Amino acid sequence: MNWIIIAILVILAFVFLRIRHVKHKIFLIVIIFALLFFYTTGSQILSEQDVDWKSVSGVEQGLRVYFTWVGGAFGNLKVLTTNAIKMDWGIENATENIKTLEKTR
Repeated sequence: MNWIIIAILVILAFVFLRIRHVKHKIFLIVIIFALLFFYTTGSQILSEQDVDWKSVSGVEQGLRVYFTWVGGAFGNLKVLTTNAIKMDWGIENATENIKTLEKTR
C-alpha cells in the first residue's frame, strides 16, 4: 500500500510538470515533496507505535507522537546548525591546525 501512494504522488508530480507557469510548478513540487515527507516519516514513526486510528483518543495519541518526533527533529537540526555556526571556519585556523599536526609527527 505504501508504494502505491508514493507511485501516485510521483505520477502526479510528472503531470504537474506539464503546467506552463514556473510559480505553479515550484509550488506543486514543494507540496508533493512535503506530502511524501509527511507520509514516509509518519508511516515509519507510527508503525512502531500501537495507535488505534478508529477512536478520537487514538488519533490524538498518534498526532502527539508524530509531532513530538517532528519537534525533536527540528530541535536536533537547530543544535546542529548552532554548533556549525559557532565553529571557526577561517583559513587562519586551518593553517594553524596543520602546523600543529606537523609538529606532533
